[in-house]
Amino acid sequence: MPCSGSFFCFAQLMISIMSKTCAIVPAAGSGTRMGSAKPKQFLDLAGKPILAHTLSALSSPGLIAKIFVVVAEEQIPAAREIVSDWADAQASDIPEISVVPGGAERRDSVCNGLKKLPVDCDWVMIHDGVRPFASPELIRAVWEGAGQTGACIPAIPSTDTVKRAIGGVVRETLSRDEILLVQTPQVFRKQIIVTAYEKAVESGWTGTDDASLVERMGGDVFVVRGERSNIKVTTPEDLEWADWFMRKAQREKVS
Repeated sequence: MPCSGSFFCFAQLMISIMSKTCAIVPAAGSGTRMGSAKPKQFLDLAGKPILAHTLSALSSPGLIAKIFVVVAEEQIPAAREIVSDWADAQASDIPEISVVPGGAERRDSVCNGLKKLPVDCDWVMIHDGVRPFASPELIRAVWEGAGQTGACIPAIPSTDTVKRAIGGVVRETLSRDEILLVQTPQVFRKQIIVTAYEKAVESGWTGTDDASLVERMGGDVFVVRGERSNIKVTTPEDLEWADWFMRKAQREKVS
């Protein structure tokens, strides 16, 4: 993201100097919508587990000091094996990676990750374990954008007509100009996201994404343009598309 405006340039400078960014990767899903006995984050995508591709994406910009992969307790051995195999295959320096037991809901899993953050962590990046295609440019743009308000998310505009329906009957057609489809990674100043999660737990509120917890306590969330290829692999159709996209990228890299 180009630096535009004195405040934004200053914000980028402050986020990059004497700061430490840690990433939390919630990957404790059971894969119900995928219809697979194996959790979706462990499914094969072009010869590697989806989770391994996600770790590669997060590591490529060189911004992350430590990654916390959060999985269901019974999945910890499998996750550690994937992390170990992935780390052994890397040719350059990589972040330190820890595998953390998750909770009943995504909120609980992220909370467990937040509890493991080191004292000197300044910024927290939260990224779905099954979003393997976030580009280095997108990750850096969200990271830099967090300097605006302390919280930043990527989102893409809706290209479809959006309607609100109740009981199968349309009640309202919403303006597409105001509709954004939100993705991860999402980046937050550590104290902002920790406080947001503490308040959510106290009130029993789960939210729909990490930023919604910050919004709920009155925090401003900055938005940068997301990428349509940055999909969350959730259904068999998603996996088919992801496999095609990955193999296409590999062929283009070779040629």
